[in-house]
Amino acid sequence: MARNLLASALILLLCTDFVAAQFGQGSTTAPSFVGGETFETGFTLEVAADASGITATFPVPADWDDQKAELVQKDVYPTNASVRFIDLDGTKQARVDIPRLAAGDTAKVLLRYQVDRKPIVPPSAPETLLIPDSRQLSRDERIFLLPSPSIESRDAKIVDVVKSLEKTGAKPWQQVEAYYDFVHENVAYENGPMKGALAALNEGRGDCEEMTTLFVALCRAGSVPARTVWVPGHCYPEFLAQDADGAKRWIPVEMTNKFPFGESPEKRPILQKGDNFRIPGSRKPQHYVKQELSIRDYRGATPPVVTWLPPPGKEPPQAISN
Repeated sequence: MARNLLASALILLLCTDFVAAQFGQGSTTAPSFVGGETFETGFTLEVAADASGITATFPVPADWDDQKAELVQKDVYPTNASVRFIDLDGTKQARVDIPRLAAGDTAKVLLRYQVDRKPIVPPSAPETLLIPDSRQLSRDERIFLLPSPSIESRDAKIVDVVKSLEKTGAKPWQQVEAYYDFVHENVAYENGPMKGALAALNEGRGDCEEMTTLFVALCRAGSVPARTVWVPGHCYPEFLAQDADGAKRWIPVEMTNKFPFGESPEKRPILQKGDNFRIPGSRKPQHYVKQELSIRDYRGATPPVVTWLPPPGKEPPQAISN
């Protein structure tokens, strides 16, 4: 009976909770890309019985203002597996389709990237930065003023917090820093499942996801475009600012370990930016692009085993010692 159910049903093997900048430099030159690191991503799939209709999707590094990424090696087995890349508003999702695996076989997909990142440093003249007028935002930028999954920026409690933090005569940098300080003063770091911005505010605890979603929600409620940045095992926010000449730039902010505002030792590859993704085949928007694998037809009682690279997990960045 169990074998028949497995043979006829679509089974979702794994949907992991994947978590774990343009740099404002005033009128000076932004930091150049430093160093190059190799980053590997992909998966292995072991099946104890015949399997067909296998599809795996996962985020991969892409080019951003603060990152350059190049696919330098692709190892795929079986050889009839197809690999293609889907653009999700700048974020890249790899999709792997495997027609069939025989009992006892192992599929392997390894994508190796060369990744260069700019260091996360604060602007040289933050007092000169402005927040773009919402009427001057592009359609792609305006979405980062709206609520998204787990970021309830229009909730009355979050709006009230923003009103309470308003500073008469404050520079935009100082106003956004007030949101940053509020999160650190009111949310204790505690690792756990994803809960979102409102839960972080109500409970006063959460990990990098909660601290990031609350900061982003406060920014959006205060008419400051903000979004989430995802690296292996971690996430952090960034907000949109512009200089006196009208040039826009995203300013990254590290919410864990109380690093100076606008500064972080983070240098892991950026896998995605945003928090309101429309995934092909999914009706609801997603907070992030997950690692997922499904099998249409599996004729075995022993479950398949999938191993992701890198493994899912969450950890804050550590200070760099000299």
